[in-house]
This record gives sequence, structure tokens and C-alpha cells, in this order.
Amino acid sequence: MTDACVIFDIDGTLVDSVEFDARAYIAAVRHTLGNVSIRSDWSYEHVTDSGILRQICEENRLDAAQCEQHVKARFGELIADHLRREGVCRPIPGALRLLQELRSTVDCHIGIATGGWVHTAGMKLKHAGYDVAGLPMASSDDGYERIRIMELCRARLPATRVTTYVGDGEWDRVASERLGWRFVGVGNRLREKCQHWLPDFSAPHLLPTLLG
Repeated sequence: MTDACVIFDIDGTLVDSVEFDARAYIAAVRHTLGNVSIRSDWSYEHVTDSGILRQICEENRLDAAQCEQHVKARFGELIADHLRREGVCRPIPGALRLLQELRSTVDCHIGIATGGWVHTAGMKLKHAGYDVAGLPMASSDDGYERIRIMELCRARLPATRVTTYVGDGEWDRVASERLGWRFVGVGNRLREKCQHWLPDFSAPHLLPTLLG
């Protein structure tokens, strides 16, 4: 059994994309479904692209399976358009260096588990300068429950002594706790809300925090 596994969220964790991603998601839903109600605080049971859409459709008596294909397509168009026009999709400070350091660490395995859909996740990671070739990834295309997405990513990695999930949302912390994983919170939304917290990844010598 190897030593450690570190699984990362994407939006707000590896990429500074929360604001424009949320705007594009809302616009895609409303373009496709009309002026449906969307909770600005994202207080949905499953805060993933598929999970939020599923609940919106249930609350408005719409067929989620039929709607998802069209919302996903429009969302992809809006994200691509944003990246083409604005060109703003920055990595979280220090994250590019940290991923390279982790990939070169003996007995450490890395994965990505995102609540986003994989087509837009790939766009954002590429634009921000990440090379994630060969890294196991699970996304909202694999399921609408965040815990399920995280479990699928974990299953694609070797068994380890410690599993750490790195995320920026309260839903990330809760899911990690339910799975019995270590959790490292990143960014202002989780300040003073978890045992292990980082403002970003710019500080040196972060491996002990991540690897346990």
C-alpha cells in the first residue's frame, strides 16, 4: 500500500473560475428552461452541475434527462465564448507548481473530482495552463452526487494510507467528512471553517499539509 492520495476539486480550488462559471451556468439554464428560479446561495442537495439541474427540473416539473443535454451544450458555448473573449481563467496562486511537485513525489497519487461537467472542466484547466494528462478524473458526467463523484475518482487510484481531498466549498468539506477522508480547505469561503486551511497554494513547503 502506498502512502498518500490527493484529490482536487477544480473551480475555486485549482482555477479561479467560480464567478464566471456561475454566471454562465445560470445563463445556460435560463436560455434553455426559461425564467426558472435559481438559488443564488446554491443551497441545493447536490451542488454539482448535474445535481443542481436535476433539482431545478424537479421543482419546475421538467424532464431533467431531456434538459441536461441542451443545458450542457449551451453552457459549453458560454464558457468557450468567455475564454475566447475575456481570456481570464487563472490558476489559483501556486497551484501549477504544487501539482508538478506532487506528481514528482514518490508514493503520492493525484486525481481530480469535480462537480462540474467534464467538457467545461477541460476547457478551464487547459486555459489556466494545467497539463492533467494521465490523471484520473471524475465529474458530473459520472453522477449527480458529489460523494459518488469523489468515490469514483478514488476507485481509479491505488490504495493508500491517507486520502486527502482539497476543495473550496462547504459541500466539499461535508463530503470528505462523510467519506472519512482528510480535508484541506482553500480560499476565503472556508476560512476558519476547517481544521486544515490554506488561502491559496503560494506558500512553500505545503506537502505535509496535503499528504498528512
